[in-house]
Amino acid sequence: MKLRLSDYVKDKYKEIILSLISLLTVLLILIIFKINSVLIIFITTILIINFLTIFLYNYIKRKIFYNNFKNTLDRLDQKYLITEMFQNTNFLEGNLLLEYLYEIDKSMNEYLNKYKNISKEFIEYIELWCHEIKTPLATLGLIVENNKSELSNSIKEELEKLDSLIEQVLYFSRSDSVEKDYIIKRIDLKDVVLSVVKRNKKDLINKKIKINIEDLGVVNTDSKWIEFIVNQILTNSIKYSKEKGAVITIYSKEFKNSVVLYIKDNGIGIPESEIERVFDKSFTGSNGRKKYKSTGMGLYLSKKLCEKLGHSIRVESKLDKYTIVSITFPKSSMIDEIVR
Repeated sequence: MKLRLSDYVKDKYKEIILSLISLLTVLLILIIFKINSVLIIFITTILIINFLTIFLYNYIKRKIFYNNFKNTLDRLDQKYLITEMFQNTNFLEGNLLLEYLYEIDKSMNEYLNKYKNISKEFIEYIELWCHEIKTPLATLGLIVENNKSELSNSIKEELEKLDSLIEQVLYFSRSDSVEKDYIIKRIDLKDVVLSVVKRNKKDLINKKIKINIEDLGVVNTDSKWIEFIVNQILTNSIKYSKEKGAVITIYSKEFKNSVVLYIKDNGIGIPESEIERVFDKSFTGSNGRKKYKSTGMGLYLSKKLCEKLGHSIRVESKLDKYTIVSITFPKSSMIDEIVR
């Protein structure tokens, strides 16, 4: 909304009425004292011109300020910085507005900093807890390994699921500050894929899933984060695989400006109506609700981390036919020079 003359007149109507009353009072006094009519007209004209000049001057002054204020606000991504763009105005109300906005911003920043510190402490605690809990889990794993039985095998499977969920929590807690915890370097995708396949070896064998690993290229990324992402995708492929004849194929293609990693399965697929939502936070979809207890966080985290790393991720699927998840690693001569 911009300041228009009609709005300004409506806002100042009381002042206009008072000015007109004052003008009529002066005219009445002049008439009572039988002042020359020509002089009355001259004085009246001067007063009207003076009033209109002051009125229009105040309007133009405010119009310029508020229009600049609105245009600057529209251009700013972080709206709260508006007070830094205007130090003062040439009219009292504008200066008061800026002063009050500054006080509001100051109060809000203090409020945000308070909760940022609380959030930071909580995240630090979560990260510490995730690391600490791994020790008793590893101990339980050793106990189970040394006392093998049908029951211990079931316990081991649950421990592995628990370990995977804890890892997901850890990466989620770090997902907003990836830039503080990654190192971009040349990574052979084959090493990443083999590591992830090894982690899921037991599930792949139990479900009799065939893995095809074809040509895999070299990309610029962080090995730890990309391994987590690939693991989330492969875990989904395993989870939603067919009961018989399941095949997962992993390969990459090199293009002029990018390298794309593909993870393709011939599983149960994703309904077309849900494709656009698979990266939404906590979205489990019909498959996740019907067949498995899904958190809906795996692909959400994968997309979030990919964006932080400068990669892109997409899903293509046909129900009861296949699902293909692709990760695009852009090429950059500047990055190539840095990581070599």
